[in-house]
Amino acid sequence: MGENVKQVHLNLGCGLNKLEGFINVDGFSTCNPDVIWDLNKTPWPWRNTSVDSIYLNHVMEHLADWMKAFKECARILKYGGTLQINVPDHTSTASMGYIDHLHVFSMFSFHMCNAKEKRGTNAWARTQDVIPLEMTRCLRVPHQGFIRWWIPKRVLLFCCNHLTNFCHEQRFTFIKVNPDREEGRKAWKITQQEQ
Repeated sequence: MGENVKQVHLNLGCGLNKLEGFINVDGFSTCNPDVIWDLNKTPWPWRNTSVDSIYLNHVMEHLADWMKAFKECARILKYGGTLQINVPDHTSTASMGYIDHLHVFSMFSFHMCNAKEKRGTNAWARTQDVIPLEMTRCLRVPHQGFIRWWIPKRVLLFCCNHLTNFCHEQRFTFIKVNPDREEGRKAWKITQQEQ
């Protein structure tokens, strides 16, 4: 590949939060996106393995079938491409408090990813196609008010795991791997960090 190949970065479901250097995509023309597309409509208008990175900020919880969207991300990402998904934390009342939120997520929502032998712990997951995305990071973000406090790490982790409304957001990062190549498989490295 030449040095002049332009990278493609998608900000899907951008709403009013458009990002520079990204193709900003939304289903509502009032947002004035670069591309108007309803993410519930598949297939999306990008070719297989044609996108370098995808950013979905508080979008997946709004989609009728988030799994179809997740598979579309895997389809259009290049090998080594990254997917960033931000959603409300499952302990936050915002996760299902809004009328247009249809789904709640945790790190277990994505247990069908990557190689066949790691596709989850139940029969349903093992009947699904391999999704060649590997989670590289899972971060639970406390509300801004709590971030300003000085809290010891073990106390912060306890609060993240046991208090309702302590965390407002989860951030999942994935990389597209080739499930047919051994070097494309690596152990899940999931880190929880506080800010």
